Amino acid sequence: MNWTRAYTTMLTENGFTTGKANPCNFFHSERQISLTVHGDDFTSTGRERDLRWLEKLFLAKFEIKNEYLGPGSHHQKDIRILNRVISWTEEGITYEADQRHAEIVLRELGLEAAKAVTTPGSRDDTGKMSDIKVEGNKLQDYNDAEDNELLKGTEATKFRVLAARLNYLAQDRPDVQFAVKEVARRMATPRNGDWLALKRIGRFLAGAPRAVQHFWWQCLPTELSTYVDSDWAGCKSTCRSTSGGAAMLGSHTLKSWSTTQATVAMSSAEAELYALTKGSAMTLGIIAMCADLGLQLGAKVISDASATLSIVHRQGLGKLRHVNVQYLWVQERVRGGDLQVEKVWGKHNPADLMTKHLPAMEMHGHLERLGYAINATRSEIAPQLNFLNDKGEDRWKDGGDGAVVRAHFQPRRELFTPARVPGAPPAKSLTAVRITCGKFADGREFRCRDDWTVRATAHKALEKPWTGTTTFLLKDPEGSRDFPLSC
Repeated sequence: MNWTRAYTTMLTENGFTTGKANPCNFFHSERQISLTVHGDDFTSTGRERDLRWLEKLFLAKFEIKNEYLGPGSHHQKDIRILNRVISWTEEGITYEADQRHAEIVLRELGLEAAKAVTTPGSRDDTGKMSDIKVEGNKLQDYNDAEDNELLKGTEATKFRVLAARLNYLAQDRPDVQFAVKEVARRMATPRNGDWLALKRIGRFLAGAPRAVQHFWWQCLPTELSTYVDSDWAGCKSTCRSTSGGAAMLGSHTLKSWSTTQATVAMSSAEAELYALTKGSAMTLGIIAMCADLGLQLGAKVISDASATLSIVHRQGLGKLRHVNVQYLWVQERVRGGDLQVEKVWGKHNPADLMTKHLPAMEMHGHLERLGYAINATRSEIAPQLNFLNDKGEDRWKDGGDGAVVRAHFQPRRELFTPARVPGAPPAKSLTAVRITCGKFADGREFRCRDDWTVRATAHKALEKPWTGTTTFLLKDPEGSRDFPLSC
């Protein structure tokens, strides 16, 4: 049985039209039902009586489970769609990313008890990252600094795993998109400096693991507004710029992005032109998707670059004769009325958030304009994090306040020392203090504080096997924050 053909045939035979931009979108013009499919998950909007009719169609052919999100007392107020939490409130609808990804990153980095920072990155952190150079059409890493060695083996693998997970999380969190994009660019050959940037994102998520997007009740807008911006030559090693954008339907953010431009721009106006071109393409694509769902919209692209707006309003290259003509299709769309372009004051352009690291106050201002709020709470119906290795491998954790902790999940008889243990901090960075807290197999708990450098008691055997934690104090707590703890 072809699953896609089965549900498509069933829907089209009952009055639905298949989307042109995306065949997974459907619209019933008579009943005004919009429906989208992801695998075997169906999400639809419409009047309740029409959705009840749709439910009967599915029950007649398939086994289904369904929930209704709505204002009535018999409706759910919180549901999960693809592990995202959707809530119905008096002020509107809220949408939350899957918080488990942030929690997994914190767990793997050992930052659950770490002191949080207010931003996911800074220009100083970017300066410590590995440099990138262009060889032909490929980006290659290089860095001659002796203190910025390549990560090897399991450390490099762990960096790539966490960078990929953050990249998935970032699609729902514009606050970390630029920082994650810069980390992901170093996945091929990560170095110590890149690990520090990854940990900086982790420390930010420690204070803001939850991001809630608000879709306030509003009158239906007639056009899609896309804000675009660029950071000219922001990458110092390749001189490439970053394009950022946010597509908004009224006060609702539908999509945001942060990407490195493929072409080296020779001026800020050229970099802004590339950002506006990408934003225009995104806008037209989203409008086509909205049309699939029965919503007809106009298009408007908003930039803070006057020079770029002048370029798209004229015809031809002008003095930008080195620019590839493929970027000038926007001029034709503007002349034809398919796109409008407008100016916005730079400080009020939320796309700035996706082009570079910003101070905390500016970051939160842009997040508010985009309809986001970040905090350290947790939704009651959010998926719970269940680690399969809670009873598996031992690992290092950041203990906070100048301490590192070894968590022991495997029963052991002897006290623990960090000597020759993979991922352990250098012995010279630790004081002689060792604090062991554990529980014996019979349930009795114990706590002891001793000197782990004394040979006679370093590996002292206890009366029974135990599990728990061993805490070591650091000589330089501030410097220790930059050490890459590994599981």
